[in-house]
Amino acid sequence: MVGLALTVLSACTAEVGGNRQSPPGMGASGGASATSGGSANASAAGSGGGTSNGGAGANPMQCTPGASLASARLTLLSDDQYRNIVQDVFKVTLPVSTTVTALPSTTGLYPYNENAQVGTTTVQAYQRAADEVAALLPTIPGCTGAANAACMDAFLRKSLPVAWRRPVTDAEITALLAIFDSGAPDGQARQIQLTIEAALLHPAFLYRSELGTNAASATGKVALTPFEVASAVSFALLNSSPDDQLWAKASDGTLTTPAVLAGEVTRLMATPRVQANLLKKVSYYLDFETLPFISKDPSTFPEFGGLQGTLYQSSQLFLGDVVWGGHFSDLFASHKIYTNHAMAKAFGLPDVPGDALAPITVAGPAYGAGLLTQPALLAASNQNATGDDVVHRGLWIHDNLLCAPPLPPAPANAAAVAKTITGSSRQQAITRDTTCGAACHGQFDAFGLVTLSYDSIGRYRTSDPTTTPPGGAIDTTATVQANILAGHPDMPVMLANANDLAAALASGRQVSDCTADHLATYTLDHSPTVEGSCELQAIRDHFQTTGSFSELFTSILTSPAFLTRDVGGQ
Repeated sequence: MVGLALTVLSACTAEVGGNRQSPPGMGASGGASATSGGSANASAAGSGGGTSNGGAGANPMQCTPGASLASARLTLLSDDQYRNIVQDVFKVTLPVSTTVTALPSTTGLYPYNENAQVGTTTVQAYQRAADEVAALLPTIPGCTGAANAACMDAFLRKSLPVAWRRPVTDAEITALLAIFDSGAPDGQARQIQLTIEAALLHPAFLYRSELGTNAASATGKVALTPFEVASAVSFALLNSSPDDQLWAKASDGTLTTPAVLAGEVTRLMATPRVQANLLKKVSYYLDFETLPFISKDPSTFPEFGGLQGTLYQSSQLFLGDVVWGGHFSDLFASHKIYTNHAMAKAFGLPDVPGDALAPITVAGPAYGAGLLTQPALLAASNQNATGDDVVHRGLWIHDNLLCAPPLPPAPANAAAVAKTITGSSRQQAITRDTTCGAACHGQFDAFGLVTLSYDSIGRYRTSDPTTTPPGGAIDTTATVQANILAGHPDMPVMLANANDLAAALASGRQVSDCTADHLATYTLDHSPTVEGSCELQAIRDHFQTTGSFSELFTSILTSPAFLTRDVGGQ
C-alpha cells in the first residue's frame, strides 16, 4: 500500500521537487547580468521581482468582471507548511536539521511554491520525512497500553481530516488500518511507522486542492468547497491546516457565507501567530528577509557582522509598528528607527542604553524617509560587499515598489563593459545611463543615486569616498525619466535626495497598488494579476483608501473572487 501511494504521488507531476519558481506575473526585471554587484562592476540585474501592474499609467487596471483571484489548481505543500501541519495535527516537531524536500534558503527570497513539482528524488525525500515523523511518534496519541486497530482507527478519524484538509472516507480508513495490521509481525513501532508514512505520502496530504466539485467538466469558474475555503484561509494566515474553529465552520457548511468567513478571518487576524506570519510576508516583499544572507567585507565594514542580527530585528519592529498600528504612508514618512547602544554608536544615532532595541525619532532629514532610510533596507538592497551599489538599490525601487514593466535583457558583453567603467559611484551611473540608454539603466539608476548619502551598511555620510580625491561632496540629485513615476507621463521628475523620492512615492497610488499586488500574491501563493479580476482592483482601491495592512489582508480573503477559481480560460 505504501508503494502504491508512492506510485500515485509520482504520477501527479513530473520532476523536480523543491524547485521554487516565480509566479506568473511576478518576474524579476529582464535578466540583465551583474558581476560582483558593486556600482563599479554591476550592470542591470533583477532584484527579485514583483507583480506588474503595467507601470506608471496603468491604474485603474483593465479588469475582467467576474474573474477569480486564481485559477483552479493542485499545488504542493511548502516545506514550512509540511512542518507546521505535522506539528499542529500530530504534535510532532521536526528538528531544524531535518530537510523535508529542500535545503534551507541561502537567499532570503520568498519560498514561492505554486510551480513546485514531484519527481523521484522528491518522493524519496517525502518518505524520509514521513519516517522521521513516525519515529517521533512512538505511541498513538490518546491510546493507553499497546497500540491496536481500534485505537488507531480513532486517532486517524480525529486527526486525518484536518491533516488532509477534507473529510476522510471509511474506505480510506480501512486501507490505512490494513497497512497498520500488516506491520504487526514487526511490532508496534513498525505498525505506526507504516501507517503514518502512508498517511503523509497520500496526495490528499501533500497537495492543496482548489478544484471545487466539478473543475474537470466546468467552464468559467467553480466555487470552492467549504473545506477548500478553510484550507485556503488557513494557509494564508496560519501557513498550516485549519484550526478547530475554522474547521468546524467548514464542517457545518457555513464558512462560505460572507459574514461567517469575515468573522473567522477577523478572529484569526487578531492572533499573535497570524500577525507574525503576515508580518513575515510583508518582510519578504520588502526584502528584509535577505538581510541575514547579505555579506559585507569585514575589513571595510568591521561593525556589520556584529550588527547584522540587530539590524534585522530593528527592521521587524519597524514593520510591526506600521503593519499593525500604522498607515501605509508611514512607510515613507516615519522618522522612527529601533536601535540599541551598539547600533546607535555605529550609525551615529541618539544613544540608547543597553542591548535592548528601543524606538527613537530621528530629527532632521538623514533618517526621515521611512522605509527608504531604514539602515536594514539600505544594507540589504546594497549587494556590493565593499562599496556603493546604485544599481541594486535602484532596481529594488523599480521592481518592489513600482512594479514597473520588466527590463530588457542585458547584452552579452554587459559584464565586460561594466568592468571598463571608472570614476565615482555617481560618474559610473551617468556613464551606464549614457552607454546603456534610457531603456536600461536609465529606468532605475536614479532611484539608487538618491541613496548615495548612505554607505553599504546604511550609515549616513556627508562626503563621498569614491571621488578623486576621496571625500568630495555628496551629490544625491537624480532625474527620473518620464512615464516611470505615476502622474508624470510626459515630464521627467527631479529628485534632490531620498526624502524627495519618498514624497514622490507616497503622493499617488502607484506604490500602494504595487504593494497590494505583491501581498495578494504572497497571500494566495499566486499572482492574481494573471486573472485580472475586477475584484483585485477593488482590493487595491480599498487599500489606497484605508492605508491599513490588516484591512488589505482581510479584503483579499473575504473577496467574492477568493471563493471561486477560474477554469477553462475564464
